Amino acid sequence: GLLWLRSDVKLNPIVIGGAQEGGRRAGTENVALAVGFAKALELAVANTATEACRLAGLRDDFLSKLHSHIPTLILNGHPTHRLPNNINLCIPDVEGEAMLLMLDAVGICAATGSACNASDLEPSHVLRSIGRNDEVIHGSLRFTLGHSTTKEALTYTAKELGKIVHRLQAISASSTQHHKTYATHT
Repeated sequence: GLLWLRSDVKLNPIVIGGAQEGGRRAGTENVALAVGFAKALELAVANTATEACRLAGLRDDFLSKLHSHIPTLILNGHPTHRLPNNINLCIPDVEGEAMLLMLDAVGICAATGSACNASDLEPSHVLRSIGRNDEVIHGSLRFTLGHSTTKEALTYTAKELGKIVHRLQAISASSTQHHKTYATHT
């Protein structure tokens, strides 16, 4: 990684030694790695616009396929003015954690909630702030697209998620019916 500091910022070294890096780091500078890092940064910046367009196209196609498999899907955020690589959605009446487990079983990676609060079981305050209720928030999923994401992988994901949602909704409906039947007999 890279850490860029203004000249007036004082940073205590973690490893004490020589005066390399202005006394911030001991050891000889690795020139080959620095040159490699600079080239990687140059390539990343040069391809940013092209990659953003590719990802936006994949994102939009994926959302279209998701909507065709899951008509009740709720997209979180603006439909077009959004990051090209991020899709955050809610699926009513389905638990996000159940979807994650079933997606993982078919080789698909996703997350619930926001990246910064992925381990927090509390409903997202951000989704609340855009008007989602806690029940809907518990059915949230987040997909992140990257340089290795393909249209084929997203087509597979949309199809599998559609099957999973229908399976979980069927389980939920039969469970609700069972509880209603049980309640009338007690």
